[in-house]
Amino acid sequence: MAASTPDATAPAPTQAAWDRYAATLREQRETLLAHRVASDPQIRTQGLYALHSQEASAFDMYVEPRQQYPQFSLPVMPQPVGYSWGLPSPDFLSYIAFIDGAHTYRIYGKRSNNYWSTLQLFSSFWGEGKVSVLGHVDFDDISTGKDGSFEILLGPKPPADDGRYWVKLDPAAANIQLSLRETFYDWQKDRRMDLHIETLDRARDAPLYFDEAELARRIDKARRFVEYNFQYMIGAIDKFMGDYKSIHEVPYLNRFQGSDSAAGHGGNPLAVYISMIYDLEPDEALIIDMPPVEARYWSFQTGTLWSQTTDFTYHQSSINGAQAVLDSDAHFRAVLSLKDPGVPNWIDPAGIATGMCVLRFYKFKEAPIPTVTKVALDQVRKHLPGDTPVVTLPQRSAVVSARRDAVLRRYGK
Repeated sequence: MAASTPDATAPAPTQAAWDRYAATLREQRETLLAHRVASDPQIRTQGLYALHSQEASAFDMYVEPRQQYPQFSLPVMPQPVGYSWGLPSPDFLSYIAFIDGAHTYRIYGKRSNNYWSTLQLFSSFWGEGKVSVLGHVDFDDISTGKDGSFEILLGPKPPADDGRYWVKLDPAAANIQLSLRETFYDWQKDRRMDLHIETLDRARDAPLYFDEAELARRIDKARRFVEYNFQYMIGAIDKFMGDYKSIHEVPYLNRFQGSDSAAGHGGNPLAVYISMIYDLEPDEALIIDMPPVEARYWSFQTGTLWSQTTDFTYHQSSINGAQAVLDSDAHFRAVLSLKDPGVPNWIDPAGIATGMCVLRFYKFKEAPIPTVTKVALDQVRKHLPGDTPVVTLPQRSAVVSARRDAVLRRYGK
């Protein structure tokens, strides 16, 4: 029997994978344009932007990684200007690396004026089936040298008993995601750590370049990511809207809804999230009132309906526990409005009239759900304590300028 020969008319593996990828993007765009929220031009445009931004993330997370040549990179999603996906916190510098659980790695560096950091190990990345937490490192628990130096070992077998911090890896997990978050609470003071990772037992023949079958496999994984991510976003919007034809008709707008953990989706297992879909006219404001909180970290931030973090470099679109101005009763009272109300705790949504506001708590005693009151913008001060400071336009400009400088310094821009 003669040996079979390749079908010259069949597309190459990478071409077939690319065709599937392109078809998925077309289907997503058609679905978005036909959706109920697409009647709002701002929401529609933000959704189309989200479709394009997830393509860049798909490459970063699924096509590019070399697990035996890891590096901590700042992926597309948390960039300081523009929109990202997944609603990353403006206070975090979020590094990603991918490793193979069968090998041994060393993470090392120096902490200098570093407020707090955490490292999570996940079984895979967002969109690649169910994501489980394989390990968690709280930098509060890691000893550092006098010069701020630290070291973390990761591998399937423990090192010699020399006191070094060790995290056990599952040798069957070939694509472990490392997610390291540096927290910038005081934006003027906190600084980036010196951070490195190396493979201690790299195979001599570990490839740097892929053959066609491997590249096709990775393109398919990227396709599944963008498909999953889009369906997640659309599904969340549908769940919120229920049977209402327009999102502006939903009666539970402008109300924080319960609490949730994102550990199963690649989020920090220490965190709890409380979210609200807001909807505002230019002459309206939302007064957010939260009682005293004890937490290692807490913050409010805004984003689009598509879970894109609002620009936080040139707008005060977020406020954390270190930046907040508390009232005499220790309550945090903020004003979310499209126009500046002249108060310290203005949450500026950067012109996004309908979007998300998310509250995060880390290492907390209680996670209170804030109350929200919609008022006319010119009546804001009647609903705030009488001693609420006045913030003038020059003062606001100075605050935003300092904010901009701090963010660009953090990202090395």
